[in-house]
Amino acid sequence: MIIRKRKPFSLKLFTVAVVFFTTVVVLGFFRLQVSRLEQLLNHIDQRLERYSAEEIELKQVLSGLVSPVKIDSYCKDILGMDKVRHVEILRIPAAHFAATSAPEEPQKKWRSSAFF
Repeated sequence: MIIRKRKPFSLKLFTVAVVFFTTVVVLGFFRLQVSRLEQLLNHIDQRLERYSAEEIELKQVLSGLVSPVKIDSYCKDILGMDKVRHVEILRIPAAHFAATSAPEEPQKKWRSSAFF
């Protein structure tokens, strides 16, 4: 009878097991990162949709504020302004205008850059 000695552990099997375990751990880590980034992108997308809706609402409010009908009703109701029915034009002769000669600026003397 021949008794064979068994090798207690195979180096190839150990290497394959370590590579397989490392691959599973790395792939799991990547899956968690992808999940986190997906959640972040969904959050950003929701914020963009909310800001877009807010922008549309603000544009509608702005268009209502700058419409001529709104301005006219604000001037009449709040400020008490009325439309002018008769416009007068006043012509002022040029002799009544003040002299518009601007005062001359004093001459700036030339200075060398070496002296302050």
